[in-house]
Amino acid sequence: MLEVGIPQPSQYFRVTWLLSAETALQFPDSSRVRFFGEDEADSLAQEIRRRNVFARHSWENNFYIQRINELSNHTVIEVFRPGDPQDMAEEAENVADLIEKLAVLSSALALQKHELQRKLGISSRLRTEIGFIVGPGCRYLQSRARAVPIAQGICVDERFCRRFSGCGFFDLYKYCLSQSNLAERVRSSLDWLFESRREPRLSASVVKTAIALESLLIFDESESLARSLSERAAFVLSSSAETRRQISGIVKRFYDARSGVVHGSRKKLRYLTPSLVEAVDRLSVLLCLVIGANHQLWPSIDSLREWCEMQRWGEPSTEVRVPYTYTYLRNAVKLSQKAQ
Repeated sequence: MLEVGIPQPSQYFRVTWLLSAETALQFPDSSRVRFFGEDEADSLAQEIRRRNVFARHSWENNFYIQRINELSNHTVIEVFRPGDPQDMAEEAENVADLIEKLAVLSSALALQKHELQRKLGISSRLRTEIGFIVGPGCRYLQSRARAVPIAQGICVDERFCRRFSGCGFFDLYKYCLSQSNLAERVRSSLDWLFESRREPRLSASVVKTAIALESLLIFDESESLARSLSERAAFVLSSSAETRRQISGIVKRFYDARSGVVHGSRKKLRYLTPSLVEAVDRLSVLLCLVIGANHQLWPSIDSLREWCEMQRWGEPSTEVRVPYTYTYLRNAVKLSQKAQ
């Protein structure tokens, strides 16, 4: 890896095509998502030529300067970490992955899946399709081509940054960098949600979102999935008896749809709608935000499991910190009731 002789900390840059930054999204550890302009790329290239002896040699100069030019005029994720560049590289890559996933998943609270995939240029068709028909004796010809959508990226603007901050995603970011066993489950859940949001096939999306929920809230392989998940999601997300009842019903319907997909039950497949999956995606994101905001209340998997058991038999807890406004939960519940 190139050493440019710049004092600590070391910098890591990576282009992201999933995001399009109009405004910098600044994280508590100085990591950020931002636009990396041509002038800045030229300035960095000149600094490297001036300070690093290896970059003045022909091969290294061409290689590294070309890499810098490839960053130019793109949205980048920039990570700062102390230490030697070779020592921080793997951590910086993981942090950049986390930032990208959180930014994409935060859009679930405001952007429906079909809109997200349109912005990301995601389609069930993986490449340009060209069809050609030749009739008998070549007397009839027809051809049609369908191009793959062009990715625009999710716009990171002032509104995006306010929502990201106001809903507790910075706290979730810090929590995901911690080493508790519950934080590990949250990271796994976010990974599956990220895959689900980019999945164009509805049936595959159901399975990936289901795994995201199970990764987060299933603590024993022998548990009933639908019952345990519906109860725990309701307990964590609300102290209101009515809202808990609604959330529980949504998760149970979702698991009926998931069962229809996995086991081929036509009766249960009637529950499968894009709106139901969208609603559960949003509930899953909100669950991760609440768990990340309550690391003192739930420092481990066991503490969360015990708390959920207490909620089954006692009064609803009022000590849970909810980092977002109630509107986001209400909208997720309403979305599940939309017929498509």
